[in-house]
Amino acid sequence: MNCPRCNANVAFSKKRCDNCGQDLKNYRRVVGLSNIYYNKGLSQAKVRDLSGAISSLKLSLQFNKLNTNARNLLGLVYLEEGEIVSALSEWVISKHYQSENNDAEDYIKMIQSNPNKLETYNQTIRKYNSALNSAKHGDEDMAIIQLKKVVNLNPKFIRAHQLLALLYMMTGKKDNRVKALKLLRNISQIDVTNTTTLRYMKELSDVHIRGESPKVQPKVVKKEPERRTLPQVDPDAYKTITPYKEERPSIMPFINIVVGIVIGLALMYFLIIPHMKSNEAQNANDSFKQYSEQQAADASDSSSLKSKNESLQKEIDGLKNELKQLQGDINTEDGKTILDIYDALFSSASSYLADDTENAAKKLLDIDESTLKNDYAKKVYNRIKDNTFAAMSEKLYQQGYSYYSSGDYGNAIKTLKEAVKYDETNVKAIYFLGRGYQKQQKYDKAKEYFDTIVNDYPDSDRVALAKSKLAEMGY
Repeated sequence: MNCPRCNANVAFSKKRCDNCGQDLKNYRRVVGLSNIYYNKGLSQAKVRDLSGAISSLKLSLQFNKLNTNARNLLGLVYLEEGEIVSALSEWVISKHYQSENNDAEDYIKMIQSNPNKLETYNQTIRKYNSALNSAKHGDEDMAIIQLKKVVNLNPKFIRAHQLLALLYMMTGKKDNRVKALKLLRNISQIDVTNTTTLRYMKELSDVHIRGESPKVQPKVVKKEPERRTLPQVDPDAYKTITPYKEERPSIMPFINIVVGIVIGLALMYFLIIPHMKSNEAQNANDSFKQYSEQQAADASDSSSLKSKNESLQKEIDGLKNELKQLQGDINTEDGKTILDIYDALFSSASSYLADDTENAAKKLLDIDESTLKNDYAKKVYNRIKDNTFAAMSEKLYQQGYSYYSSGDYGNAIKTLKEAVKYDETNVKAIYFLGRGYQKQQKYDKAKEYFDTIVNDYPDSDRVALAKSKLAEMGY
């Protein structure tokens, strides 16, 4: 167990950190609860109670978010349910908290090492989202077609199976109800306690799929048992039986027990007790001798301890300076912590894997690349940026140009500035920013953007137009 204050390695039985003196009583209790819920989730996952395992593992992470074993297992459970995005998110967070000797790195490589399989996962997520959208808008037939492809590509995608079964149930046809029941039975083997699956199966069990009425069983008439008469007994046959007499207990066993106890007490008094007293006296002498030797050793060591005090104090001052430097590195200039920045990066990566490029770009825009110290994090940042920023800038430019064309110059300027944030080389957005300020008669602002085109992008096809607008404004 590591101390939450100084991160020193401390034995789990310790109540206080030997390094910094931090009280570990409550922290040890929290870590213990996290491990209890992790073990519970592990036992539930082994018997395929995946829903229960997810609940237990989430509780484990609520008590201790640094429990990488629980987070890795939660990712494996998500993968078993077909939730690849959730699984990757948990493994990426786990790798962030424990960069070395972490099984999450192997799990991520296992997914990324097969590009065809990764593309298949992406297709299933896109098709599932499209089918869900079609179902919401009343196009059940198209949704069923898309969901059939999804369950074929990923047979363990529980949510897709449940949605397809629900659409089959809504049609009301007997054949479709049979198909729905088959789908639900298949996924019930993956997660045996999924409440949604069990509820759908309960609804289907209440309906007679074949339309047959239950057969009436013939009533069985019970026969009365035959009455038998007891044989007649001659009362004179029992007159010769002698009465029962209880024997008196013997007192000899009791006397033997008392004699044994007396003999035992005598042996203890004459043999055992004197020996015990002799041992106690010897132990007391040994203890006094050890105490005397310890006092002499302490007296001799006191001078050496005093000489070491100054060197230890210097080391403590050096550690305090290092701690201040580390605390300075934790917070960035805008007040965000390193954990906040990496959490934003992981959230952007999750949106990108879910094919939500717009949210991925928005979340990535708030991250300063210079604050990323890890090479893997920089690689993820640049990949998402290269695949989303240019498209986002073009989309915002189209919106800004639409505002400009309708005469809404305020919203046009606001939207075009956002477009330039995503792509500083978007000359079209820069030009219409200048035009927007020119329409608002803010000529100094307009001049800044036209000068940017003329000076920074001399090969652009907007240079001539920018020069003509500068001439119109008298510059």
